[in-house]
Amino acid sequence: MKHVLFALFSLFVSAGFCQTNILPTPSFTEFTGGDFHLEGTTLTVESGVFSEAQMNFLTAHFQTQGITIEESKKQPIVSFSYRKHLLLEAYGIEIDKSIEIAYNSPQGQFYGMISLLQLAKVSETSISFPKILVEDAPKFEWRGLHLDVSRHFYTVEEVKEFIETMSMYKFNTFHWHLTDDQGWRIEIKQYPKLTEIGAYRDSTVVGHYTDTPRQYEHEKYGGFYTQEEIKEVVAFAKEMHVNVVPEIEMPGHSRAALAAYPELSCMGELQGVPGLWGIFDDIYCSKESSIVFLQNVLDEVLELFPYEYIHIGGDEAPKTRWNVCPNCQKVMEENELHDSHELQSYFIKRMDEYLTSKGRKLIGWDEILEGGLSPNAAVMSWRGESGGVEAAKQGHYVVMSPTSYCYFDYYQSSHESEPLAIGGFLPLEKVYEFNPIPEGLTEKEASFILGGQANVWTEYITTYDQVEYMVYPRALALMQSLWCQNKPTYSSFLKVYLDFHESYLESRSVNRARSIHIPELKIERTDYGVAYSWWGLDSNERFLYSDGYNGQAKGMFFIQNGESVEYLRGGKGYYDINIQFKDDHQIAHKVYESYCLGAEVEMRPQPHKKYNHNGSLNLVDGILGSKRWKGDQWLGFDQEKMELRVKLPETKNIDSLTIGFLNKNGSWIYLPERVNILYSSDGESWNSYWEGGVDSEEIVVRLELNHEVKAKYFRFEIKPLDAIPEGRGGAGYTPWTFIDEIQIFTE
Repeated sequence: MKHVLFALFSLFVSAGFCQTNILPTPSFTEFTGGDFHLEGTTLTVESGVFSEAQMNFLTAHFQTQGITIEESKKQPIVSFSYRKHLLLEAYGIEIDKSIEIAYNSPQGQFYGMISLLQLAKVSETSISFPKILVEDAPKFEWRGLHLDVSRHFYTVEEVKEFIETMSMYKFNTFHWHLTDDQGWRIEIKQYPKLTEIGAYRDSTVVGHYTDTPRQYEHEKYGGFYTQEEIKEVVAFAKEMHVNVVPEIEMPGHSRAALAAYPELSCMGELQGVPGLWGIFDDIYCSKESSIVFLQNVLDEVLELFPYEYIHIGGDEAPKTRWNVCPNCQKVMEENELHDSHELQSYFIKRMDEYLTSKGRKLIGWDEILEGGLSPNAAVMSWRGESGGVEAAKQGHYVVMSPTSYCYFDYYQSSHESEPLAIGGFLPLEKVYEFNPIPEGLTEKEASFILGGQANVWTEYITTYDQVEYMVYPRALALMQSLWCQNKPTYSSFLKVYLDFHESYLESRSVNRARSIHIPELKIERTDYGVAYSWWGLDSNERFLYSDGYNGQAKGMFFIQNGESVEYLRGGKGYYDINIQFKDDHQIAHKVYESYCLGAEVEMRPQPHKKYNHNGSLNLVDGILGSKRWKGDQWLGFDQEKMELRVKLPETKNIDSLTIGFLNKNGSWIYLPERVNILYSSDGESWNSYWEGGVDSEEIVVRLELNHEVKAKYFRFEIKPLDAIPEGRGGAGYTPWTFIDEIQIFTE
């Protein structure tokens, strides 16, 4: 073990990397030559190292690979060596004539065994391991997965299964979202109505919550966890080396609690638990009795959850009621607060002081920065990276969880086979790009980044089977960014996943998305337009391709995986593309011609990271955005103004143009207030083409303009509404503007 221990002590200065099946990828691996071979399929492990629950866990997991584990006091094959200089969660593995795992903590022992399992090769009569040196330690302290049980409820056994699977991949923090508008899921003995009333709703919206008209399933739905059940989950998580962080939402997302105790609201009106997703104006009043109620709730929560952090939410709390509530105005006057944002800061500071007095730490969503942050609070940055950057610069600890990389309720592919989701587009490869350290931080500021976390919001995830589908394999890609000292390439990760972990998850009956196996349409610019190609994991796959123009069939032939079909700019028609895969899956597209097909487009500013698939090419790729938006067809902007500049190949006589917008107010997506379109022959002198407002009840709105000019450049100046109107979801926030296909037609 000397080589291993020296390297671990030197904090992995060595940069050795050899591909193994271990995920997350270790910091250092070195094959020393040959295999360590065992006759039979039994592996003896030093006795007394693991608890009964841990041995049951390891036994079950090794058994899926055909290996039996037995504890032994005399010359076990797997032994453990304590080394005080190792990092807390670090481990080392040396396999030669036996197997030795070095550790500094029980976590290191556990993680060493998990990695050992992934190195094993088993036949019917023997086990073999490569002779190898492994050195490993996590890069970040907080490696989390979140589960919302308020929108949809999952059993104790399902929650434990969620924790067990995440522990297999060295996640160490389970964020348990226990309360929200649609359900209160934790028993509080002092306030029994929270579960008697707040745990159940009488109906649940069917389909997407932005659908019109809305439809509902009128059946009682809900459930809650008793305090004994919560103790059971927390104890199980401790055995799996997972910390449990409970979330008790405040002051917003509180309709379930207010249904039970309406006097805690500003209006005092009796309302039921809503069966609709979204954001509601009724939140906890900031009066003293509401604060005392929540502190009493926290007293019972603290008894159940021993981990230092308690999550208090703090997000999406409309100030509509606070701005007119006499009690809230009185609190503001007594505490010399200037506005309702400072009132929320006061509310959060009261909770922070209370938790600090109990020896705990508060963490909340990045809205708790508004109005001034409590001195001891930590921030979970979800609305991009800016909240995390601001908090770190102020010296607050941060967990990065931006929607653009970490929201696993988003679609993971563009295939029609994907189940209904809230929206957004987050494929496996994009998750892999996540870096928990935002740009622009100094080394000292970056030290406040605790790590990262993926969030699983469950408005559209009705079963635990679907939870797993949305989490895996994306969680494995995320973990590479949270654990690896030197993250390998995406292709290296994908190979390891396909070689071992996909079948391993299947052997454990863990549902996982197979989206990466369905060939994807790739679009690229060419000198004369755009090229479309289909890529699948099987490099030898051939696709049956049929083509038609304006609905008239032209031909049918096979193309090889990766071979492209090119479409030239010009005309006003469309091509039908139909691809038939060998599993009978089919993708159909219409490619619309225009003179700007594949043209250069400059965007100021850039779209938001989570809605920027294919960049500016998305605006001129010939595929029109559809109603079922996933983030792959539309570019999403959340700025006060946008400018798009299109450069055509040549100066041409132009007779018309179109530009598309999405209108989904329930998702905070609004049509622009004004659009100003200009044209130019040289890109310097500009003339007005059209200016006006965009007003429509349609979901997909295509602004179609007919005006004959001679031009090479077009400039689109787009001005959104200043803020979402009062009485609407997201009131006061800058609305999203979603833009798709620009088409420019010649005479």
